[in-house]
Amino acid sequence: MQRTSAIQPTNTAEAPVQYEDNYNESAVWIVFGKMLFFTLLMTVAPLASFFIAKDYVFEGFFNVSSRNSYTYSAIVAVIVVHIVLIAFLFVAFRENIPGSKRSIEATKESTGKKD
Repeated sequence: MQRTSAIQPTNTAEAPVQYEDNYNESAVWIVFGKMLFFTLLMTVAPLASFFIAKDYVFEGFFNVSSRNSYTYSAIVAVIVVHIVLIAFLFVAFRENIPGSKRSIEATKESTGKKD
């Protein structure tokens, strides 16, 4: 006589886990892309603003002496650094990763929990 178990294995737990893994992987790439963008912006924008302000704005347009144009251009570069940092913080705090609401709702539906 063959004995059978009353408990049958189910595969319902594997689908949300797989979905969560894919969601985490895409979230990592989104964050990496934003971080790479702001890293490049943090290196290029202050240098570019320094030399553009020095050559074209202060020495070219306002006819400021070379010694003073370095000081004014450095101030412009520092302001640009602060603008980039504020933009990064703004984007980081307002980060909306696609599918985050859907994954929470899917988890609630699969577990049967309601708010």
